[in-house]
Amino acid sequence: MDSENRHGGGEAGVAFETESAYDFLYLKATPIENIRLAHWRGEADETAFWRVLGHYQNSDGGWARGVDPEYTGQHSSIHSTIEALRILLSHQQADHPNTARTIHFLRQAALPDGSWQELPEVLREANVPEWYAPARFRIWETAMLAGYSLDLGYTELWKPAATYLRNVWPQVPPSETVHPYLAAVLLLGRSHADKDRTIAAQSLDAIRRLVRREQIDPSDCSWLIEVLDVVNPPDADDLIQQLGDRLASAQDPDGGVRTDYDELMRSSATFNALMAVALMNQRGLG
Repeated sequence: MDSENRHGGGEAGVAFETESAYDFLYLKATPIENIRLAHWRGEADETAFWRVLGHYQNSDGGWARGVDPEYTGQHSSIHSTIEALRILLSHQQADHPNTARTIHFLRQAALPDGSWQELPEVLREANVPEWYAPARFRIWETAMLAGYSLDLGYTELWKPAATYLRNVWPQVPPSETVHPYLAAVLLLGRSHADKDRTIAAQSLDAIRRLVRREQIDPSDCSWLIEVLDVVNPPDADDLIQQLGDRLASAQDPDGGVRTDYDELMRSSATFNALMAVALMNQRGLG
């Protein structure tokens, strides 16, 4: 089945139906998505928000138990902590003590070269996603963790992570997925160093090619919109609009967003699409 048939194409002008998405989430949302919606809409305070969110954080500061829907194990996970940082940033939790505990976990888990990869105890859990395999997505893990930490106000993790990315980037083969490019833009897209600007520009060109070919899963469109909104490259609005069109064309009649990832990712894809559409509206796009 080709990409256009899978995802509904990228037809411009198709409006994302926010009320249909809310209706879908009313039936399908997980507890964490429910509290995020309530907090985002001003219907739950920070105490109520953390009463639910805290269930997913371990005593070492790391995250597990389904904050990333594809990993429900008990051990603190590097990949789950990426998702947690994304949540903390979108809900403006930079100053919360539990955010500081997350950064402490990352300091302890960092490798000597400034990178991260999934932890051995996580990989021994049952039903761990195969893409958690060590080093397979090391650029993704490293750049997303350090980039989000920087956005939350924790700057010390950025320099070693950026050094790692600069060193390995020349050996990175072209990717058919958007993940290494998205991560490189988040980590280096606001740097003034010439090498960093070159890597970010190469990554943006690769993202544009993947968008044109419709090779970006709708679930990842939301992630890209969030990163582009923060980094704000010169052509951000045009690229964000294309990604928004793809999100809208991937919305099913029941309001949910299609994804080629696991079916259990569908509610998170729909929730993140709502957040992305809100960012687009703030930019005057739609």
